[in-house]
Amino acid sequence: MRVIYTFIALLLTQFSVGQVNEPITVTNQYLNITGALVVGSWKSEHPNKAYPDYPKMYYGFAEGDELILDFSTENKKGTQAIEITEFESRSVVYSNSGFQTLNGIRIKVPKTAVYKFEFATNHIFDRQAKVIIKRIPASDVTKNFNCNVTWKTVVDTTFTFVEEQRKVSSSYETVTLQAPIDQFVNSGSNADFKGGKSRILCKVTLPPNTVEWYYSFAASRNKNDIAKIRSGMKLFSEIAGIIDRTGFLSLGLNALTQPPGADYCHVYLLKPQYIQAFLAKDDSNWMYMAEGTKENLKSGLVRVKNCCTQNVYYLGFKNPDYTVGVSIMYEIVAVVEKPEYEIVQVKKPVSVNTKKIPFYGN
Repeated sequence: MRVIYTFIALLLTQFSVGQVNEPITVTNQYLNITGALVVGSWKSEHPNKAYPDYPKMYYGFAEGDELILDFSTENKKGTQAIEITEFESRSVVYSNSGFQTLNGIRIKVPKTAVYKFEFATNHIFDRQAKVIIKRIPASDVTKNFNCNVTWKTVVDTTFTFVEEQRKVSSSYETVTLQAPIDQFVNSGSNADFKGGKSRILCKVTLPPNTVEWYYSFAASRNKNDIAKIRSGMKLFSEIAGIIDRTGFLSLGLNALTQPPGADYCHVYLLKPQYIQAFLAKDDSNWMYMAEGTKENLKSGLVRVKNCCTQNVYYLGFKNPDYTVGVSIMYEIVAVVEKPEYEIVQVKKPVSVNTKKIPFYGN
């Protein structure tokens, strides 16, 4: 009885081994191989380029698989060529450039990957060929390996490294745009009948990286007070002192001294395109920026932060009194950021392309 059991076990073992070594058909198909006439015509129109439309097949195989390749044509004229390459590395695992048929060619698969089968012929006309590819699994583990290939679109990005400046810190400095000055602004009647100006301008050219800027003003008709008020204006020194102590936190106007004034004036913040209409008293054709404008005040301290911090603007001063002129004292100061940079290497995409990549299995 023991002998019978041993014999049955041996038969089962041999049957199992036979199953593992049984060739599995991967494909059995006909294909058309482009003839030399078409290939030659294409190459004459595309010098130094490889003909792109030779028939190709793609399959995945497991490491250790043994491929069995059969190839035949009904017409025996001319010879064919085949090249089998591993797709990713493009390494050639089999090549034959002068055959008519292939019968049971065996090829060992060096690694688990997708492989490309490409065919050509030296016959002048297209050839119809039959191709059979089988595989013998290396072990029972890879017996059910899925050889089918699916194509997926992937993004292929080429990068380069460039040097860029990166801001690491900032310091701030105070810049005088207009030192304390007094200017006489005539009344409306005198300007109209006796000459003079009831409106004047001060150009404000803002430095690059201006964070915010300030102006102080005062109006007076008392000649004895004008020089005293102008000499007492200290907007620049006060802002510079605060920056030196704090490194620059946004300044509060209550930390600055407002000059005294005795008479009324208007101050308008203007864009350059409106200054001619302002001076010509064409009041329907100019507009002012509300943030930097003050009307009917004897003196004031104004901060401009949310708009108008770059390029060129104007302060337009107007005497609202129709009969009596007034002197206006003013000072303009900007707070400018001085950034500090370091040089860093930054990875930048040079080109972004999409391409299709074959993957074996589901």
